[in-house]
Amino acid sequence: MATTFKLSLLIFLVFFEKYTAAVNFNCPTQPISGQSGVFPSDVLDLTTFPSNYNCEFKSLQFPVGILQQKKLPTGSVMQLTITALQTFTFISPYNDNVVINTANIDNINLTDWSLQYIFVYDGPDVYSPFVGNLYDYVTSPTLMKSSGNATTLANFYGIGTLSYAIANDAKPLYTYDTYTFIAYNSKVTIPKDFSDGISNAYTFYNTMYDSVYLTDLDFGPNGMKVDVRPLTPSDEPKFYLEYVYGGPYKRSLPQMIPGRLFTMVTLGPELTFTLSNVSSTWQTPYNGRMGKVFSASLWRPGAFSGFNYTFESTDLMTFKFNFDSAIIHQAGEQVQCKVGRPGVDPVSVTFSHSVANPGVRVANGTYLTTSYLGDSPLSSAIISFEMYNADGTLPTTSVPGTTNSLGTTGAYETTTKVGSRSGFGMVGVFVVVVLRLL
Repeated sequence: MATTFKLSLLIFLVFFEKYTAAVNFNCPTQPISGQSGVFPSDVLDLTTFPSNYNCEFKSLQFPVGILQQKKLPTGSVMQLTITALQTFTFISPYNDNVVINTANIDNINLTDWSLQYIFVYDGPDVYSPFVGNLYDYVTSPTLMKSSGNATTLANFYGIGTLSYAIANDAKPLYTYDTYTFIAYNSKVTIPKDFSDGISNAYTFYNTMYDSVYLTDLDFGPNGMKVDVRPLTPSDEPKFYLEYVYGGPYKRSLPQMIPGRLFTMVTLGPELTFTLSNVSSTWQTPYNGRMGKVFSASLWRPGAFSGFNYTFESTDLMTFKFNFDSAIIHQAGEQVQCKVGRPGVDPVSVTFSHSVANPGVRVANGTYLTTSYLGDSPLSSAIISFEMYNADGTLPTTSVPGTTNSLGTTGAYETTTKVGSRSGFGMVGVFVVVVLRLL
């Protein structure tokens, strides 16, 4: 049932015995005092207001029982296309307070005005205390969080928005000076000094692609470190990529991240980085290049573990690789690295059982193929690699496909680098012709 007089600006919620009414008031002559929040048992009587209040209102009424509630754990991302009959409740499995952040697609500096039509309740349903609208909630100068372990969102008017929301547990966020949620469907660049804290966390959500590429990274004098982990701060922390000021981080670009939802933690405000949906140079070797290949199952729960990437050059290269981790859950699956060149039989290392850091292998060829043959979401592999010109020439001062110079080698090294180990000479001194299968 609906009764419409005129759309107004101030919003109240009233609960009757059988119906929920969303009521808007606009009283230009005098403010209404004492009528705010949620009224679970009161019935609003407009006759109690003097005629000179000149109140205009719009009310929408429908049975409480037809509201469709969806419950989501913290760490979840949702598009804020909430219909008039839906409510969404974020619940912390750890009984922590819930913090909500929003993001406007491809615009990290803008909060969507239409979030004013989404209402926030401090609790597990719309009978919980009414906090206010989502726009005011997320733009508040003080951190807004639930008093218990749940927060509920509702949009009784069904007005659409292109924004996304993420819910996190409060305690993990306290470890950072700043936290930013970013939703995007094209290239996104975080400029220097975007966040002014020492420890800053960014959670990225790609609305279109399951994999993205870190294509640019640059430290300023006060930038120190970047760590990359799957999912959100509310999930188990597993940092798979690390870049350190003073290390050869530029030689780790581009780096593929096989996940649409991941978090970057930066130490120091003076750094900038770019994420792109595509990279034409991801599988292109260059002198001094290093990086990692991941199973998507490590970054996206439920994703397949299999992958197959060939890094191919027109020049003879020295390839170094290691199996940082391989968890083989299903019989018949295997992880493999293969190095070859035209006219010569390739050499390869293959494991059909779980393994971790068996040692660095070195071989010369024009291509390196890294693969995981299997699809179990419970399996996974991480392969790290380095690539050098086989003639022993030193890496150049620029990275193909970028406009920035390499990071200088210093006391710090990125963990994406595979270091030489005893039993292997310096790159370019010798060529391993045959690698034994283990």
